[in-house]
Amino acid sequence: MSTQDYTDILHCPHCAAQEKGTLRLVKTDWLACQDCERQYPIVEGIPVMLPEEGDKWRGVAVDELPDIEEHNRFVSVAG
Repeated sequence: MSTQDYTDILHCPHCAAQEKGTLRLVKTDWLACQDCERQYPIVEGIPVMLPEEGDKWRGVAVDELPDIEEHNRFVSVAG
């Protein structure tokens, strides 16, 4: 599945109930909600659309989002 496919069919889990939550690709491996600014990583080709994941990256500037390799290392240490 391509990234364009993801942005066509997925919506932010926080905003979907209000029929909002359009996503756009930021960097090469992140999806960002255009309505609430939550951001979701794409790990090994799979978007991580957990509400708590979006909350964690809400408001972080795009250029400050970690590369997915860095994100995976962070998650491994935290878990």
